[in-house]
Amino acid sequence: MRAKLTGETRLRSIFQSRLLRMLIFIAIIVVAMWFSIGGVASSVEKNQSDFLADAVRRSAVQCYALEGRFPPDLKYLEDNYSLVIDRQRYAVYYEPMASNLVPQIRVLVLPQN
Repeated sequence: MRAKLTGETRLRSIFQSRLLRMLIFIAIIVVAMWFSIGGVASSVEKNQSDFLADAVRRSAVQCYALEGRFPPDLKYLEDNYSLVIDRQRYAVYYEPMASNLVPQIRVLVLPQN
């Protein structure tokens, strides 16, 4: 009778240790996925802001090619060159130097609530 109890206890101990290792492994996988998803999200956000900066720059260059001068502000690009900016997600800084010099363009991602 004593051998049977020891065998059951041993079996239960092996099962519990395997279960514990499996749960730890699953927790590690979940944490790794959580961090990788966060990294992907920030990478996508960075790519989108770069894409917006390129779109503003292309619109300004198109204006220069057609009109012989860079636009005075972003409003001009939005009104005349179909530039669309999501102002709730991005802050766009457009700093013209002169009508014949390429303006400085910076896009910042705004914090989301």
